[in-house]
Amino acid sequence: MAASASAQGDLPLRDVQVVWSRGAPKVSFSVKDLANERVRKELRSALRKRLVVTVAAHVGGSARTIVHRQFGCHVTLDLWEDGYLVRIANQTERLPSLEKALDRCLVVQGLFVGEPKRYESYKGKEIFFSVKAEFNPISDKQCRELIRPSGNSDPIGPITISIVRRRICRAERTVLFRGKNVQVPQ
Repeated sequence: MAASASAQGDLPLRDVQVVWSRGAPKVSFSVKDLANERVRKELRSALRKRLVVTVAAHVGGSARTIVHRQFGCHVTLDLWEDGYLVRIANQTERLPSLEKALDRCLVVQGLFVGEPKRYESYKGKEIFFSVKAEFNPISDKQCRELIRPSGNSDPIGPITISIVRRRICRAERTVLFRGKNVQVPQ
């Protein structure tokens, strides 16, 4: 998920605003820094690119995940209309600039992270939210297909696959951080 096993101490601390609504948290934050110059250059290429944001709630003092929420944006430069097409789930929007497309995908406002019932047993306890933003991540299914061992009995193959998997199966760019601990309302 969005945090490693030692997320509590390893992830940089950033601003993640949390507002509770009817027993569920709504989070707001920005990960526009995912779009460095190389990412922006690729987004101007007119090839469809993917931005994925995963938010997870964790028990304070540990990395145990309570719940997570993920969404992806497909961003394509529209050469004929001189703008960008942004697709989230089954909705497509036409935006006039790369900055507007990045705002739509990477500036998150009021995202619900889980149902109220997921937080009932944590009332009065501290939790935190971790965020993982990725540019062109490879899905688990694609990763398995890329690394599927061939039918030969090469004994070095599994060792090579294990070492190479971390490089082949990661996003082109990733930003990870966590917010401060917050208390689940009573």
